[in-house]
Amino acid sequence: MNIQSLENFKRELNQIKEYLKHIQYVNDLTAYAIIDTDNGQIKELLNRLKEHDRGFRTDKRIFEYKASIISLYGLLEKYVEIWIKEYLDSLSKVVPEYNQVDEKIRINHFELSLKLINTITTRESAKYQHITKEEVLKKLNECIVNPSEYQINTDAFVLLSGNLKHNKIVDLFKDLNLDLNNELLKNEELNNEIGLTPERISTIGKDILYNKINDLVERRNQIAHGSENVETIKSISELEPYIQFLEKYCQAIFQALFEQFIKQESIHTFQKIEKVIKIFKNEILAFEIEKYTIKVKDMLIIETKEGRFYKKPILTIQLDNQSYPELAIIEKTNISISVEPKIKPNQTFYIIKK
Repeated sequence: MNIQSLENFKRELNQIKEYLKHIQYVNDLTAYAIIDTDNGQIKELLNRLKEHDRGFRTDKRIFEYKASIISLYGLLEKYVEIWIKEYLDSLSKVVPEYNQVDEKIRINHFELSLKLINTITTRESAKYQHITKEEVLKKLNECIVNPSEYQINTDAFVLLSGNLKHNKIVDLFKDLNLDLNNELLKNEELNNEIGLTPERISTIGKDILYNKINDLVERRNQIAHGSENVETIKSISELEPYIQFLEKYCQAIFQALFEQFIKQESIHTFQKIEKVIKIFKNEILAFEIEKYTIKVKDMLIIETKEGRFYKKPILTIQLDNQSYPELAIIEKTNISISVEPKIKPNQTFYIIKK
């Protein structure tokens, strides 16, 4: 998966934050009390702004609210789709044969691809103008006749992704054979944002836990259908908790997919370190290895006892207290490598296959 897409999400969310900050600055300016010592040109400009604000204040507040809600929801839908499609694309680069892809994904791939063909054929939608039914069929066929060169119809897995309330996003993840609710429980930043321990969170209804996401979707739908209630329109400051929660929520979704991708790497392109000797200072891993060439900046995959997966670059390599940028091992040898902390004895470690 592409970590840059997470940075793109953060950048676009920050644009909305800056937009709302700009609005607040303008609001502060219109509230400024003009004094006699102010420059004449400044007085004229401020008076013009104040006069316009008096007549436009309510409509301006409604427009700002609509623009903010639509923009925030747009980010949610856009990046959930991007990340699901990125994950599936990444699988075809890591899992060598189509029949080694998770069985549930393969079953859903066939059924959802047929639905995608039907959608392309029967509806005119700009969303699917970049693909044809022939391309969808070709990918399905390649999965059967040329399984080592397969491609997944990723658009099929986000076919019904509109109105993305939390339960709808959970359903999209089910097609990937992933329990999103369970994955979100593992995310400390999101748990901290909710303000409850994972144990307490697991006992509460998900509509309550992720109410800000569901409320955001409802507000967007009201705007889209022209049924928003002026009395329920939120001010700029009242939108800040929604933005903060959306950021943590979307980052947790990306993290869940990214960790699952690393898990697939550990299965298909990495190999387990079978004999760990010892771990020092939570950052040095001593282990036995043979017939292997290891380099600084090679990646180490860490699997925690809770089933989470991380990747860390190797920072140093040592043999007999001497450091090496690269080390070719022929026979069984004990070496040590260092990574950023923390690593623990109850974890499982993988190095890339060579």
